[in-house]
Amino acid sequence: MKSRLSLAAAALLAALLSSTQAQTSDAQCKTTAKADIVLLVDGSWSIGRLNFKTIRAFIGRMVGVFEIGPDRVQIGLTQYSGDPKTEWHLNAHATRDSLLEAIVNLPYKGGNTMTGRALNYILQNNFKANVGMRPDSRKIGVLITDGRSQDEIVLSSQRLRDQGIELYAIGVKSASKKELRSIATDPDEIHMYNVRDFAFLLDMVDDLTINLCNSVKGPGGELEAPTDLVTSDLTHHSFSVNWTAPGGPVEKFRVTYMIAAGGPTLQVLVNGTVNTVVLDNLKPLTQYVVNVFAVVGENSSPPLTGTEITSGDLRITNVTHSTMNLNWDAAPGDVLKYIIGYTPEDGDGKQVEVNGEVTTLSLSRLISQTEYDVTITPVYTEGPGTVMAGQAITGVVPAPKNLQFSEVTQTSFRATWEHGAWDVALYRIGWTKNGEQIFQYAILNEDETTHVLEDLEPDTLYDVTVTAIYPDESESEDLIGSQRT
Repeated sequence: MKSRLSLAAAALLAALLSSTQAQTSDAQCKTTAKADIVLLVDGSWSIGRLNFKTIRAFIGRMVGVFEIGPDRVQIGLTQYSGDPKTEWHLNAHATRDSLLEAIVNLPYKGGNTMTGRALNYILQNNFKANVGMRPDSRKIGVLITDGRSQDEIVLSSQRLRDQGIELYAIGVKSASKKELRSIATDPDEIHMYNVRDFAFLLDMVDDLTINLCNSVKGPGGELEAPTDLVTSDLTHHSFSVNWTAPGGPVEKFRVTYMIAAGGPTLQVLVNGTVNTVVLDNLKPLTQYVVNVFAVVGENSSPPLTGTEITSGDLRITNVTHSTMNLNWDAAPGDVLKYIIGYTPEDGDGKQVEVNGEVTTLSLSRLISQTEYDVTITPVYTEGPGTVMAGQAITGVVPAPKNLQFSEVTQTSFRATWEHGAWDVALYRIGWTKNGEQIFQYAILNEDETTHVLEDLEPDTLYDVTVTAIYPDESESEDLIGSQRT
């Protein structure tokens, strides 16, 4: 069944189409470059329904300058508040008219402002090949928000930038400039916008679209990009990269590569008649992002992009507050043994050895809420082989649970609880009259999960706390309850 537009939506769509058609040729983004743009729109309650209409008009004006299609610019949109929701993926709309109609019908979500979760969401769900992202396109994210995030955003935005995604941050009213700067790609004067009210959004849309257009074109403008990126000859420290040159003349090719998780960008320049290069001195078991640019004079083409992982893999799973499971690929050849090293952040490392046929191990008695560097070193008759490396962060120590009271008398009662985890070292139970802050405490052994509170006052409500203390001296959150004598 075809959906019908409301009168208001139809009017807005007509206005957007009219505005798009009336834009001068200078306002259009004239390029044959491919770009995948994901709009991340704050739909929290602080926006308000009336202002959300302004956001729809703003988005319509912003995307109206682009030629939309599977071989040009694709635009997806995710709306977020507490939980992000994909409104449409990159490959959902193949024409500008279809895209504008979707913008007109964009619903208002409502909720809290969880920007960090939303940034992670678009990386994991929207910038994906199976929903339309193309390997040879420029990747751009545009955040529109009116408030301060209620969760962490620095690492979330860095993960996107580490994947080669250019980020714009647009803030309205009470949006934090500091947060916007930490999200936006440098330089801020191109990628960060902040206006005092929603009414001013449309005033800055032309400047934004010019910068977005330049991002779509990239530093190389219309120079044709190489095609058909292929990697081969994979080892633990190198691999070969091959590509097909574009049809026009090329002076040289610039090949850049960086660790996908973040790090410095390295580059190799080769003559324009060459179409292969070996990247070496790489880290083992590490994913790399590779870009190949055609270069003529000062101009560079859009990048031909691909990824490759050097040989081997270490998998860290089932991470708790004090344990983690390791599983790794068997190293080639006749391995005598593996040396497993695990070092806590700002701490001393430990080692354990296993037989060369073993490829799994459980680590225990770890420090909670701590990042561990884990290495697996195969050892051969002639010496150590390629090191496999990984990282994991242990979790929060669990609190005890299910606090119950029994055997209540005028001057005593029994408190009973259950273990939150198997490796508790001690329990601390505290009690005080309701409303008072001076507690009495008792320290119990790890196997004691019950305690009788005595010498209490009759007909009095007592607050009780039970805290688990672990071998690394970490303390759990308090398990809290109340009981009247």
